Amino acid sequence: MTVGKTIQIALSITTSILLLMGIFLIIGSAPHSVLAAPGDLFISPTGAGDCTQANPCSLATAISQVEDGDNLYFAEGDYTGSGDAVVTIANSINLYGGWDGSTSDPIVRDPETYETILDGENSRRVIFIEEGTAPVIDGFTITGGNATGLGSDMPGAESKDGGGGIYSYNASPIIQNNVITDSIASTKAGVDAYGGGIYLQSQNTTAEVRSNKILSNTVGDGIHLGGGGGLFVFSPAIISQNTFQENIACVNCSIENGGAIYVGWLDNVITITNNIIEQNQAEAGAGIYLIWSATYVHQNIIRDNIADDHGGAISVKYDEGSLISANQIISNTADFRGGGIYLDIAYGDGETNIYNNWIANNQAGIIYAGGIHANSDWHLSWITITHNTLVENGIGIAVGQHMTSTLTNNIFVSHTLGIKLSDVSGVVYPDHNLFWQNDDDGLVGTNPVYSDPRFVDADQGDYHILVDSNAKDAGINAGVTIDMDMHPRPIGPGFDIGADEYGLFVYLPFITR
Repeated sequence: MTVGKTIQIALSITTSILLLMGIFLIIGSAPHSVLAAPGDLFISPTGAGDCTQANPCSLATAISQVEDGDNLYFAEGDYTGSGDAVVTIANSINLYGGWDGSTSDPIVRDPETYETILDGENSRRVIFIEEGTAPVIDGFTITGGNATGLGSDMPGAESKDGGGGIYSYNASPIIQNNVITDSIASTKAGVDAYGGGIYLQSQNTTAEVRSNKILSNTVGDGIHLGGGGGLFVFSPAIISQNTFQENIACVNCSIENGGAIYVGWLDNVITITNNIIEQNQAEAGAGIYLIWSATYVHQNIIRDNIADDHGGAISVKYDEGSLISANQIISNTADFRGGGIYLDIAYGDGETNIYNNWIANNQAGIIYAGGIHANSDWHLSWITITHNTLVENGIGIAVGQHMTSTLTNNIFVSHTLGIKLSDVSGVVYPDHNLFWQNDDDGLVGTNPVYSDPRFVDADQGDYHILVDSNAKDAGINAGVTIDMDMHPRPIGPGFDIGADEYGLFVYLPFITR
């Protein structure tokens, strides 16, 4: 598949997702109200009634009598449980937190005002979603989950725990408008564990995780391997408009990957779009860790994440054809390689495409790339890096062993070294890249441009270009027909170099430069 064709497919996916997100933003806005229906059940922490609005019942009573399609409304307060989970979902039902407790119509919900807390008390999972169900989980604070000793459906499940906050297997949940915090997958020595906050596993069903705050979760403490402090995804999934903050892959573990998000072992396309991913920690992939996947990572803000080894923002391993586009990858750190993005593509069957990103102020070990470090330990692999804007990353891009890299229409500003070939078995094809105020431009290739790109406000992190930018119309057609703001390319007589295609636009209120 050509780069242009791949990117057009990604654009089509993105357009559909953005339309859906607009609809759900309207539906999910708080506060809001509806009229009670026959399938509605009402719950309060002290309820002992018949589950009507006038006479709420307990959580256990409601769960024991639900049928598919029922709506469960939770009044504010703390809900705890016994056994392996606070809530076990065995039907396709809708769980709504933030009900104001009024005994008559309409049903008013405001999760911020009427906080509904599901608390695992650090003794059990918070929510367990059974196979074959399609629940909606909306408007809760999900906290204190602990899945130690509960296992998972990963291969070798007897030695693997997963999903401290939410665990879903072969189900199609919609998880939205929640705060998921302070949960852990395992503290059992020697085990592997995944998904401190959320664990999603399926081959055939699609999960959606949108508009949540996923905060301060960790996979494990003292275990062998931990993956996905905030979220573990082994399932077709749409991950959109969430905030992932201060999640940690693992504490005192031998291997710890994916501070915020871990995605792995799927041929299905997974989309990670319009999220804020910040201040997460891991050994590799502090923001996002991708392994054996074809993942679409688009229009996220990924900043201030810290990797003890590689991939401060994103780590990509054994890739099946991921697309990384239109992200702001800012001020991430890796102690070793790839402060922004690290790629080790060996064994993967797809070509990774990185295009239309801002990659700025990322740091790595002194001889390694802070911006993008690409490597293939075992056999020949390929990446395409097109229309990116790289600023102050120490080394902008480094290409290592067995890696063939095509670098077209990128901007390199204020680096100690712009483009580096770090191993003789690697190959770099730079063309039509712009270089400005680097100590050493490195491998400039063919048709380099040496001139000021004229950013709108680099000091404030705005790397859009001005009308008099020397990047305007200075590139070539590299198969990318949109820019980072989803505007068409080209505008004018030629393609602009960098992530931005200059033009005058009228923006909707929620879309700004």
